[in-house]
Amino acid sequence: MFQHLGSIFSVLISLLTLFCQVTSHQVKPYTSDKITESVPLSPQPKHWVELKVVKVADWEASLAGLLDLDDPKAKMAGLKDRLEPISIYFYVIKHPIYGTYLIDSGIGESFSKGEAGAYVSSIVESQMNLKRLKVYETTNVYLSKNKIDLKGVFYTHLHLDHVLGAYELDRSVPFYVGPGEVTTHQFINLFVQGSTNRLLGENPNLLQLDLKKNQIRVLDFFGDQSFFVIAVPGHTPGSLAFFIPTKDGSHLILGDSCHTEWGWKESVVPGAFTTDAKLNRKSLEFLKKLAETNKPKFVYPGHQERILNQK
Repeated sequence: MFQHLGSIFSVLISLLTLFCQVTSHQVKPYTSDKITESVPLSPQPKHWVELKVVKVADWEASLAGLLDLDDPKAKMAGLKDRLEPISIYFYVIKHPIYGTYLIDSGIGESFSKGEAGAYVSSIVESQMNLKRLKVYETTNVYLSKNKIDLKGVFYTHLHLDHVLGAYELDRSVPFYVGPGEVTTHQFINLFVQGSTNRLLGENPNLLQLDLKKNQIRVLDFFGDQSFFVIAVPGHTPGSLAFFIPTKDGSHLILGDSCHTEWGWKESVVPGAFTTDAKLNRKSLEFLKKLAETNKPKFVYPGHQERILNQK
């Protein structure tokens, strides 16, 4: 009897472990020999990529999630929890040799029609305030009208608001995620995994970058110093940022390592939306130093307008 109970318990633990991943879809490792600990001080791209920022929706979220309101700077500024206006973006990366990629996947047409229930649970929909989304651009329509043959999507992370357009994309398109983003177990994933699975679509081509988990690392993705993927753990285990030299100046995309302009300028990490504030702080400090040394023309917080880097 006790042997049977032990077997049942082992099965339950195995199932719980599976459901505690952000998605139960299979993920494959993506390996590269172009990994370093920093972005070169003055990158010399062999090719220039083009960057386009697409604002797909306006939204709002709890300030206590977007910013650590217990931070002394936030207290000194008198910040209290409220609904803060934010936006959702995706970024188009056009490489002259390797083609066009996205950073994050925007929003699918179902959400512009108020049909979120087809992809996210009612509990998730209510908690995310999806009815407050004001959608301007949907992913598939944008790709079609611009005749884009998409080669891949880099996800800053797999929080639901960053994968709302994934289900519209061709199943062969690679979805690149950061180290540990899929394989790390977190209790909250019990509640969001089903929604994440549906948004990523059937049999997504998920590739997890084979960098060191919980460590800041830099990947020269194309191997020509034109596009740097930066592992910045903290907000989620596999959060990513991006440094992109272009002909008109460099660009630093923060992902949700920093959601807001105020958070970036004051070096205050996100609040309740972040998994590991200590790791997030290290990552934000790294990104701030990168902005000081490499002097990008623009810095892009996760959910607000770009910032002109004047330092």
